[in-house]
Amino acid sequence: MNEGYRDILYSCYPRFNMSLESFERLMIHEDTHIIPHYEDGVLAGFALVDAPAVRLICVRPEYQRRGIGSALLAEAESYSAEQGFDRLLTGGVSSKFLIGADKSTAGFFEKKGYDTVGGCDEMLLELDKFSFDESAFRGHLCAEYGWYEGSTEALHKAVAEVKESWVKLYDGSSPVYAATVGGELASFCMVTKDVKNYLSDAYGRVGMPGCVGTVPRFRDRGIGIEMIARVTQYLKDSGMDISHIFFTGVADWYKKLGYETFMTEVFMEKQFTKEE
Repeated sequence: MNEGYRDILYSCYPRFNMSLESFERLMIHEDTHIIPHYEDGVLAGFALVDAPAVRLICVRPEYQRRGIGSALLAEAESYSAEQGFDRLLTGGVSSKFLIGADKSTAGFFEKKGYDTVGGCDEMLLELDKFSFDESAFRGHLCAEYGWYEGSTEALHKAVAEVKESWVKLYDGSSPVYAATVGGELASFCMVTKDVKNYLSDAYGRVGMPGCVGTVPRFRDRGIGIEMIARVTQYLKDSGMDISHIFFTGVADWYKKLGYETFMTEVFMEKQFTKEE
């Protein structure tokens, strides 16, 4: 059965050519509720729900525009309400696939009463197209770069100045690349290699810079952009095929290094009324 779901996903998102093993690992979890829709005995579409989030709604292209997506969404809403939730989200940031609604589908959700509460871009860079040239940057004129070896306390203090919610993510599970100015932490990011995500089957070995930040008083000196350029070169030298930027609101910044947006996602939610 899961192979049928995987095939429908591929028909809707051909750029995500996942193996069945990857689909099951990334999409189907213990708490995932699968809602299938059949037409004349044929699996025409499905929804994946991890209440209070609908992770995915897919309908085979030849069955689209028949109200199937609307029916699946209604069932997802009913299921979420039955689980005691008062709202339904699109995607959800803990999702291993779409963390919002694909921008091309936002209009569908708006017609169903969903409000936009944010958004992000996902970006990638094929690393055979990248080569770091220090002369193209100016960050090194005031900063030093390397793997962070300072105290956790100093790291968390700097991270909190950028985004408090990131502090818990800097838990030592991933190495941190950083820029320092006069011995003070100025810019930082987590670096992960060989990430097994929904791009792996299509692109090969995936590397990811994550939770990238520059302390406010050190901004506008070219420090952060050079740090990411150096990390990108590191990922290339480590044999990664692509660098994936997951969840960013500063796409134009990454485009300076050649990263391209391959999906824009919209965070949407619907509050249920008591009748629903």
